[in-house]
Amino acid sequence: MSAGHAGRGGQARRGRGVRTGVLVIVAVVIAAAVLAAVSTQAILASVSCARNRALVNVAASDDIAPAVQRVAQYFNRLHRQVGGRCAEVQVTAEQPAAAAAIVDGKEPPHGLPAIGAWIPDSSLWTDVARSLPVGAQVIRPTGIDVARSPLMIVMPRSVAARLPALGGSIGWNFLLPESAGGPPAAGGVQVQLPDPEQSAAGLAAVIEVERLLGTGQAARVNFTRFVFGAQVTDQYDNSASLTSLVSLARKPIGERPVTVASEQSVVQYDLAHPGHALAARYPADGTPELDYPYVLTTADPLLLQAAREFGKVLGQDYAASVVRFAGFRSARGVADATPSSFGLAAQRLPLTALANPGAAQTTLQAWGSVRIGVRMLALLDVSGSMAQPAVPAGPTREQEMTSAAAEGLRLFPDSTQMGLWEFASDLDHSKPYKELVPVGPLSAETGLISRRQQIQQINQTVAPKPGSATTLDSTILAAYRYMLASYQPKDANSVLIMTGGAGNAAGDMPAGKLIRKLRALSGPNRRVALIFNVFGQSSHIAAIKRLASATGGAAFLITDPAEINKVFFAAVGRDLAG
Repeated sequence: MSAGHAGRGGQARRGRGVRTGVLVIVAVVIAAAVLAAVSTQAILASVSCARNRALVNVAASDDIAPAVQRVAQYFNRLHRQVGGRCAEVQVTAEQPAAAAAIVDGKEPPHGLPAIGAWIPDSSLWTDVARSLPVGAQVIRPTGIDVARSPLMIVMPRSVAARLPALGGSIGWNFLLPESAGGPPAAGGVQVQLPDPEQSAAGLAAVIEVERLLGTGQAARVNFTRFVFGAQVTDQYDNSASLTSLVSLARKPIGERPVTVASEQSVVQYDLAHPGHALAARYPADGTPELDYPYVLTTADPLLLQAAREFGKVLGQDYAASVVRFAGFRSARGVADATPSSFGLAAQRLPLTALANPGAAQTTLQAWGSVRIGVRMLALLDVSGSMAQPAVPAGPTREQEMTSAAAEGLRLFPDSTQMGLWEFASDLDHSKPYKELVPVGPLSAETGLISRRQQIQQINQTVAPKPGSATTLDSTILAAYRYMLASYQPKDANSVLIMTGGAGNAAGDMPAGKLIRKLRALSGPNRRVALIFNVFGQSSHIAAIKRLASATGGAAFLITDPAEINKVFFAAVGRDLAG
């Protein structure tokens, strides 16, 4: 090749190189200009949105609030327009029970706007809120579920290892005491039940137990046993709270706790404690899911439109991936894979339908009827008739009564308010009764011992007064007036009469007159129930039952002190009838 050709070729190449370089520079400049324009538009949009926005406060259940916050950040970057304004969302973590109260008109916490949309952990809460006056008017379901999480029966693995029968499946009856139909394999476990009035997991569990037990008197008694046997606690809805559950099984406490928790909280705990997964089971007889519904709660047209725009994003794949990453199942029930050591994937998951609307409120009422505070004045018959055998050649009525009283006292929780009188003719300066212990909490100290211990000690020393007669009706009237004078409307006020059921002393008022006086004293909002435990055969049992019935109480014939256990739960469960 000649030098000339070489020179021209080099010039040509340099020329093409210069032209290519110019094009690259131009492309860079154009790209920069486009990016600058886009950035400027984004900045301008952001500035514009900051000044002109439709801000919706979305209250979300504590467990799912972080995931919803991520979706909200994504949504806010979209700058969706509603009525000429930017739709924006802020997410507030709020316990569902508290959010339901705010939706129903309670003032929101200082500095927070009203709730415009709500994501509780369960539709059970929307059912409860829609039963309230304001909630019924403002709640608008969208049909959108944000996530799902089945409920599980959960215990520390160290506890499960001591219960070999748990190698297989378990059902909701595992939460019941054996006397109420629970399995012997559950002996010794302590049910740590999330408070149904605050926790959807706890409420759903109680609904499932009610379904299992069915209806009728026996079912009410067994439901009462379940309620009294459960230790109500905060919900175990995160890794930290489940850590506290596990700590109960360690020394020096050494309990055998079992609870109900969501699959998501179990997954989060197991991820945070590799190699120490919980013993968690899907109930074999079916389990409901927490369904995290998205409902609208504002009447403002602009905010309503903005909230609906956010609902569209909550229904998209991005939101599904976010909630799955947080340990939830998507709204379609799709879960992320979990390590085989967790033991979740190997289990069968039989799902049951969530309770029908209204079931939540009905269950809460039944729960409250049993959990209501007990305020009771106990009357012990110490008349001469109590020295007679309850049955031929058997223990005396007094012995059976004191034995039953000792057994029954153990069944009452420490929160119970109780007092103690004894009654017989001419007992205390011509009065037919004598106060031994004033009414107050069993756990409260009375001197150097608790009221429970004081009643236990007195019960051991009670003895019949030879020659004295039964002054049943006069004592009942005095006790009834005492309980009305110190009436506490939030408690179940009652008088427990433990007697041999002998005839009244001469001069004592007739039963018919007593009933008329009791009805005149009481009212629809001031009821004191009379509960009779009658030891031995009594010819006056019909009159005693009329007295009990007139006050909404009950009368029981006790032929064996061991029966007091059954009688106790039947008496407490009487308010659940119907």
